Amino acid sequence: MFKKKKTYIITLLIVAMAGGAYYYKNKKPVVTYTTQKVEKGNLVRTVSVTGEIMTPVEADLSFKISGQVESISVNVGDRVAVGQQVATIDKGIMLSQLAQAQYEVDIQKQNLIDMDRKEDIYSHFQKEAQMNQIAKAEEDIKQMKTNIDEAVLFSPIAGTVIKRNVEVGEMTIANAVTENTSVLTIASDGDLQTRVNVPESDILNVKLGQKAKVSLDAFPSLDEKLDAEVFEIEPSSTVIQDVVYYKVKLKFTAPDARLKIGMSTNVDINTEEHNNVVMVPTRAVKNDNGRAYVEILNSDGQTTKKVNIQTGLKGDDGMIEVASGLVGGEKVVILSSVQ
Repeated sequence: MFKKKKTYIITLLIVAMAGGAYYYKNKKPVVTYTTQKVEKGNLVRTVSVTGEIMTPVEADLSFKISGQVESISVNVGDRVAVGQQVATIDKGIMLSQLAQAQYEVDIQKQNLIDMDRKEDIYSHFQKEAQMNQIAKAEEDIKQMKTNIDEAVLFSPIAGTVIKRNVEVGEMTIANAVTENTSVLTIASDGDLQTRVNVPESDILNVKLGQKAKVSLDAFPSLDEKLDAEVFEIEPSSTVIQDVVYYKVKLKFTAPDARLKIGMSTNVDINTEEHNNVVMVPTRAVKNDNGRAYVEILNSDGQTTKKVNIQTGLKGDDGMIEVASGLVGGEKVVILSSVQ
Protein backbone atom coordinates (compact mmCIF):
# COMPACT_ATOMS: atom_id res chain seq x y z
CA MET A 1 0.00 0.00 0.00
CA PHE A 2 2.78 2.46 0.93
CA LYS A 3 4.65 1.55 -2.25
CA LYS A 4 1.62 2.33 -4.43
CA LYS A 5 1.09 5.71 -2.68
CA LYS A 6 4.71 6.68 -3.19
CA THR A 7 4.50 5.83 -6.88
CA TYR A 8 1.35 7.96 -7.17
CA ILE A 9 3.02 11.02 -5.60
CA ILE A 10 6.07 10.74 -7.85
CA THR A 11 3.81 10.51 -10.89
CA LEU A 12 1.97 13.70 -9.83
CA LEU A 13 5.26 15.58 -9.39
CA ILE A 14 6.47 14.52 -12.81
CA VAL A 15 3.20 15.64 -14.41
CA ALA A 16 3.34 18.98 -12.58
CA MET A 17 6.92 19.64 -13.62
CA ALA A 18 6.17 18.75 -17.21
CA GLY A 19 3.13 21.00 -17.19
CA GLY A 20 5.12 23.86 -15.68
CA ALA A 21 7.87 23.48 -18.23
CA TYR A 22 5.32 23.50 -21.04
CA TYR A 23 3.64 26.60 -19.58
CA TYR A 24 6.81 28.63 -19.24
CA LYS A 25 8.05 27.48 -22.63
CA ASN A 26 4.93 28.70 -24.37
CA LYS A 27 4.24 31.73 -22.16
CA LYS A 28 4.53 35.03 -24.02
CA PRO A 29 6.80 37.64 -22.34
CA VAL A 30 5.04 40.63 -20.77
CA VAL A 31 6.61 44.01 -21.63
CA THR A 32 6.15 46.90 -19.23
CA TYR A 33 6.51 50.43 -20.68
CA THR A 34 7.42 53.64 -18.89
CA THR A 35 5.98 56.52 -20.86
CA GLN A 36 5.61 60.27 -20.78
CA LYS A 37 2.89 62.29 -22.40
CA VAL A 38 4.08 64.49 -25.26
CA GLU A 39 3.36 68.13 -24.41
CA LYS A 40 4.07 71.63 -25.64
CA GLY A 41 6.26 74.04 -23.72
CA ASN A 42 9.21 76.38 -23.76
CA LEU A 43 12.78 75.23 -24.38
CA VAL A 44 15.84 77.23 -23.41
CA ARG A 45 19.52 76.61 -24.14
CA THR A 46 21.97 78.49 -21.95
CA VAL A 47 25.67 79.09 -21.48
CA SER A 48 26.50 78.95 -17.79
CA VAL A 49 29.56 80.90 -16.63
CA THR A 50 30.86 82.70 -13.56
CA GLY A 51 32.09 86.26 -13.17
CA GLU A 52 32.21 89.26 -10.86
CA ILE A 53 30.51 92.59 -10.31
CA MET A 54 32.38 95.57 -11.74
CA THR A 55 31.86 99.21 -12.66
CA PRO A 56 31.54 100.54 -16.24
CA VAL A 57 35.11 101.87 -16.10
CA GLU A 58 38.01 101.16 -13.77
CA ALA A 59 41.01 103.46 -14.14
CA ASP A 60 44.42 102.39 -12.84
CA LEU A 61 46.27 105.63 -12.05
CA SER A 62 50.05 105.60 -12.36
CA PHE A 63 52.82 108.16 -12.75
CA LYS A 64 54.60 108.48 -16.09
CA ILE A 65 57.92 109.01 -14.29
CA SER A 66 59.72 107.11 -11.57
CA GLY A 67 60.19 108.59 -8.13
CA GLN A 68 59.39 108.52 -4.44
CA VAL A 69 55.76 109.10 -3.55
CA GLU A 70 55.48 112.32 -1.59
CA SER A 71 51.74 112.42 -0.90
CA ILE A 72 48.47 110.55 -1.49
CA SER A 73 45.44 112.66 -0.70
CA VAL A 74 42.70 110.01 -0.95
CA ASN A 75 41.89 106.66 0.67
CA VAL A 76 39.84 103.64 -0.36
CA GLY A 77 36.16 104.57 -0.37
CA ASP A 78 36.74 108.29 -1.04
CA ARG A 79 34.95 109.92 -3.94
CA VAL A 80 36.98 111.91 -6.45
CA ALA A 81 36.06 114.37 -9.17
CA VAL A 82 37.42 114.62 -12.71
CA GLY A 83 40.78 116.37 -12.63
CA GLN A 84 41.18 116.13 -8.84
CA GLN A 85 44.80 115.87 -7.60
CA VAL A 86 45.26 112.55 -5.83
CA ALA A 87 49.03 112.00 -5.43
CA THR A 88 52.46 113.57 -5.96
CA ILE A 89 56.08 112.50 -6.41
CA ASP A 90 58.92 114.29 -4.58
CA LYS A 91 60.12 117.03 -6.96
CA GLY A 92 63.09 118.24 -4.91
CA ILE A 93 65.82 116.72 -7.09
CA MET A 94 64.01 117.62 -10.29
CA LEU A 95 63.69 121.28 -9.25
CA SER A 96 67.40 121.42 -8.39
CA GLN A 97 68.30 119.89 -11.75
CA LEU A 98 66.04 122.38 -13.53
CA ALA A 99 67.62 125.36 -11.77
CA GLN A 100 71.11 124.11 -12.64
CA ALA A 101 70.17 123.52 -16.27
CA GLN A 102 68.61 126.98 -16.54
CA TYR A 103 71.76 128.57 -15.05
CA GLU A 104 73.96 126.78 -17.58
CA VAL A 105 71.77 127.87 -20.48
CA ASP A 106 71.98 131.47 -19.34
CA ILE A 107 75.77 131.20 -19.39
CA GLN A 108 75.73 129.67 -22.88
CA LYS A 109 73.50 132.48 -24.13
CA GLN A 110 75.87 135.10 -22.67
CA ASN A 111 78.77 133.34 -24.41
CA LEU A 112 76.90 133.57 -27.70
CA ILE A 113 76.44 137.32 -27.20
CA ASP A 114 80.17 137.69 -26.56
CA MET A 115 80.92 135.68 -29.70
CA ASP A 116 78.75 138.04 -31.76
CA ARG A 117 80.70 141.02 -30.40
CA LYS A 118 83.95 139.43 -31.46
CA GLU A 119 83.12 138.43 -34.99
CA ASP A 120 86.74 138.65 -36.04
CA ILE A 121 87.74 135.97 -33.53
CA TYR A 122 84.93 133.39 -33.80
CA SER A 123 83.95 131.80 -37.08
CA HIS A 124 80.43 131.25 -38.37
CA PHE A 125 80.68 127.53 -37.64
CA GLN A 126 81.67 128.14 -34.01
CA LYS A 127 78.70 130.41 -33.47
CA GLU A 128 76.39 127.88 -35.13
CA ALA A 129 77.70 125.13 -32.85
CA GLN A 130 77.07 127.37 -29.84
CA MET A 131 73.49 127.99 -30.97
CA ASN A 132 72.89 124.25 -31.42
CA GLN A 133 74.19 123.60 -27.92
CA ILE A 134 71.81 126.19 -26.49
CA ALA A 135 68.88 124.70 -28.44
CA LYS A 136 69.60 121.20 -27.08
CA ALA A 137 69.87 122.52 -23.53
CA GLU A 138 66.54 124.31 -23.88
CA GLU A 139 64.93 121.05 -25.09
CA ASP A 140 66.32 119.33 -22.00
CA ILE A 141 64.81 122.08 -19.82
CA LYS A 142 61.48 121.64 -21.56
CA GLN A 143 61.55 117.90 -20.78
CA MET A 144 62.47 118.63 -17.15
CA LYS A 145 59.46 120.93 -16.82
CA THR A 146 57.26 118.21 -18.33
CA ASN A 147 58.57 115.69 -15.78
CA ILE A 148 57.84 118.14 -12.96
CA ASP A 149 54.27 118.51 -14.25
CA GLU A 150 53.94 114.72 -14.40
CA ALA A 151 55.01 114.44 -10.78
CA VAL A 152 51.42 115.36 -9.90
CA LEU A 153 48.72 112.71 -10.48
CA PHE A 154 45.14 113.67 -11.36
CA SER A 155 42.05 111.49 -11.65
CA PRO A 156 40.80 111.25 -15.26
CA ILE A 157 37.30 110.19 -14.17
CA ALA A 158 34.76 110.83 -11.45
CA GLY A 159 34.22 107.89 -9.14
CA THR A 160 35.28 106.06 -6.01
CA VAL A 161 38.71 104.87 -4.93
CA ILE A 162 38.59 101.07 -4.74
CA LYS A 163 42.31 100.26 -4.45
CA ARG A 164 45.37 102.00 -2.98
CA ASN A 165 48.45 100.11 -4.08
CA VAL A 166 51.31 102.42 -2.98
CA GLU A 167 52.00 104.26 0.28
CA VAL A 168 53.82 107.53 0.94
CA GLY A 169 57.60 107.05 0.85
CA GLU A 170 57.51 104.08 -1.53
CA MET A 171 59.01 104.16 -5.00
CA THR A 172 56.85 104.17 -8.09
CA ILE A 173 58.43 102.81 -11.26
CA ALA A 174 57.74 103.94 -14.82
CA ASN A 175 58.73 101.34 -17.41
CA ALA A 176 58.29 101.56 -21.16
CA VAL A 177 58.29 97.76 -21.49
CA THR A 178 56.10 96.63 -18.59
CA GLU A 179 53.13 98.35 -16.98
CA ASN A 180 53.83 101.31 -14.71
CA THR A 181 53.29 100.94 -10.97
CA SER A 182 49.59 101.49 -10.25
CA VAL A 183 49.12 103.96 -7.41
CA LEU A 184 45.32 104.01 -7.20
CA THR A 185 42.34 102.39 -8.90
CA ILE A 186 39.24 104.53 -9.44
CA ALA A 187 35.85 102.98 -10.20
CA SER A 188 33.68 105.24 -12.31
CA ASP A 189 30.15 106.31 -11.48
CA GLY A 190 27.33 104.44 -13.18
CA ASP A 191 25.29 101.25 -12.87
CA LEU A 192 27.24 98.16 -11.88
CA GLN A 193 27.78 95.36 -14.40
CA THR A 194 28.99 91.79 -14.35
CA ARG A 195 31.91 90.55 -16.44
CA VAL A 196 32.27 86.86 -17.25
CA ASN A 197 34.79 84.70 -19.08
CA VAL A 198 33.11 82.60 -21.78
CA PRO A 199 35.13 79.61 -23.04
CA GLU A 200 36.05 79.38 -26.71
CA SER A 201 33.69 76.41 -27.18
CA ASP A 202 30.64 78.53 -26.27
CA ILE A 203 31.50 82.03 -27.49
CA LEU A 204 29.96 81.58 -30.97
CA ASN A 205 26.57 81.03 -29.30
CA VAL A 206 26.76 84.28 -27.30
CA LYS A 207 25.46 87.43 -29.01
CA LEU A 208 24.70 91.03 -28.12
CA GLY A 209 21.25 91.59 -26.66
CA GLN A 210 20.81 88.08 -25.27
CA LYS A 211 19.04 87.87 -21.92
CA ALA A 212 20.52 86.25 -18.84
CA LYS A 213 19.74 85.30 -15.25
CA VAL A 214 22.30 86.17 -12.57
CA SER A 215 22.57 84.74 -9.07
CA LEU A 216 25.11 85.79 -6.45
CA ASP A 217 26.85 83.80 -3.75
CA ALA A 218 26.30 86.78 -1.44
CA PHE A 219 22.50 86.52 -1.70
CA PRO A 220 20.62 84.44 0.90
CA SER A 221 19.44 82.02 -1.80
CA LEU A 222 20.87 81.05 -5.19
CA ASP A 223 17.25 80.74 -6.37
CA GLU A 224 17.05 84.55 -6.32
CA LYS A 225 18.07 85.74 -9.77
CA LEU A 226 18.52 89.16 -11.37
CA ASP A 227 17.79 89.92 -15.01
CA ALA A 228 20.68 91.03 -17.21
CA GLU A 229 21.58 91.52 -20.88
CA VAL A 230 24.74 91.02 -22.92
CA PHE A 231 26.00 94.39 -24.19
CA GLU A 232 29.71 93.88 -24.94
CA ILE A 233 31.84 90.98 -26.24
CA GLU A 234 35.56 91.64 -26.37
CA PRO A 235 37.03 90.51 -29.73
CA SER A 236 40.41 89.51 -28.30
CA SER A 237 40.90 86.35 -26.25
CA THR A 238 42.30 85.79 -22.79
CA VAL A 239 44.20 82.60 -21.92
CA ILE A 240 43.62 81.28 -18.39
CA GLN A 241 45.42 78.06 -17.43
CA ASP A 242 45.88 77.13 -21.10
CA VAL A 243 42.17 77.61 -21.87
CA VAL A 244 41.00 80.32 -24.28
CA TYR A 245 38.28 82.63 -22.96
CA TYR A 246 36.51 85.78 -24.17
CA LYS A 247 35.38 88.54 -21.82
CA VAL A 248 31.66 89.31 -21.98
CA LYS A 249 29.95 92.16 -20.13
CA LEU A 250 26.31 92.18 -19.03
CA LYS A 251 24.26 95.05 -17.66
CA PHE A 252 21.47 94.56 -15.14
CA THR A 253 17.91 95.36 -16.18
CA ALA A 254 17.25 97.10 -12.87
CA PRO A 255 19.71 98.49 -10.29
CA ASP A 256 20.04 96.64 -6.98
CA ALA A 257 21.49 98.40 -3.94
CA ARG A 258 22.86 95.12 -2.60
CA LEU A 259 25.38 94.77 -5.41
CA LYS A 260 28.97 95.49 -4.49
CA ILE A 261 32.11 95.65 -6.63
CA GLY A 262 33.94 92.32 -6.66
CA MET A 263 30.97 90.09 -5.74
CA SER A 264 30.97 86.68 -7.44
CA THR A 265 28.21 86.01 -9.97
CA ASN A 266 26.72 82.87 -11.55
CA VAL A 267 25.37 83.75 -14.98
CA ASP A 268 23.08 81.75 -17.29
CA ILE A 269 22.99 83.39 -20.73
CA ASN A 270 19.96 82.42 -22.84
CA THR A 271 21.60 81.70 -26.20
CA GLU A 272 18.43 80.30 -27.77
CA GLU A 273 14.78 79.93 -26.79
CA HIS A 274 11.82 78.28 -28.54
CA ASN A 275 8.36 78.83 -27.08
CA ASN A 276 5.22 76.66 -27.33
CA VAL A 277 6.92 73.79 -29.14
CA VAL A 278 6.30 70.04 -29.05
CA MET A 279 8.99 68.40 -26.94
CA VAL A 280 9.98 64.99 -25.61
CA PRO A 281 12.67 63.71 -23.22
CA THR A 282 16.02 63.41 -24.98
CA ARG A 283 16.42 59.82 -23.75
CA ALA A 284 13.23 58.82 -25.62
CA VAL A 285 14.80 59.67 -28.99
CA LYS A 286 16.49 56.78 -30.81
CA ASN A 287 18.44 56.63 -34.06
CA ASP A 288 18.06 54.33 -37.04
CA ASN A 289 20.60 54.89 -39.81
CA GLY A 290 20.68 58.60 -39.18
CA ARG A 291 16.92 58.96 -38.77
CA ALA A 292 15.57 60.02 -35.39
CA TYR A 293 12.51 58.20 -34.12
CA VAL A 294 10.47 57.53 -30.99
CA GLU A 295 8.24 54.69 -29.91
CA ILE A 296 4.62 55.55 -29.19
CA LEU A 297 2.50 53.32 -26.94
CA ASN A 298 -0.70 52.21 -28.68
CA SER A 299 -4.11 52.48 -27.04
CA ASP A 300 -4.05 48.79 -26.07
CA GLY A 301 -1.21 49.57 -23.66
CA GLN A 302 0.71 46.51 -24.87
CA THR A 303 2.13 47.40 -28.28
CA THR A 304 4.09 50.30 -29.69
CA LYS A 305 4.69 51.89 -33.06
CA LYS A 306 7.77 53.57 -34.45
CA VAL A 307 7.35 57.22 -35.46
CA ASN A 308 10.08 59.08 -37.34
CA ILE A 309 10.62 62.63 -36.10
CA GLN A 310 12.65 65.70 -36.90
CA THR A 311 14.34 67.19 -33.86
CA GLY A 312 15.15 70.83 -33.15
CA LEU A 313 16.51 72.70 -30.14
CA LYS A 314 17.97 70.64 -27.32
CA GLY A 315 17.16 72.34 -24.03
CA ASP A 316 19.03 72.40 -20.73
CA ASP A 317 16.39 70.39 -18.85
CA GLY A 318 16.77 67.09 -20.72
CA MET A 319 14.07 67.89 -23.26
CA ILE A 320 14.36 68.21 -27.04
CA GLU A 321 12.13 69.92 -29.58
CA VAL A 322 10.16 67.81 -32.07
CA ALA A 323 9.82 69.92 -35.20
CA SER A 324 7.73 67.32 -37.03
CA GLY A 325 6.29 63.85 -36.47
CA LEU A 326 4.33 64.47 -33.27
CA VAL A 327 1.53 66.88 -32.41
CA GLY A 328 1.20 66.42 -28.65
CA GLY A 329 -0.82 64.08 -26.47
CA GLU A 330 0.96 60.90 -27.57
CA LYS A 331 2.57 58.62 -24.99
CA VAL A 332 6.23 58.34 -25.87
CA VAL A 333 8.16 55.35 -24.51
CA ILE A 334 11.07 56.27 -22.27
CA LEU A 335 11.90 52.81 -20.90
CA SER A 336 10.73 49.26 -21.48
CA SER A 337 11.30 46.12 -19.42
CA VAL A 338 10.45 42.49 -20.09
CA GLN A 339 8.91 40.30 -17.40
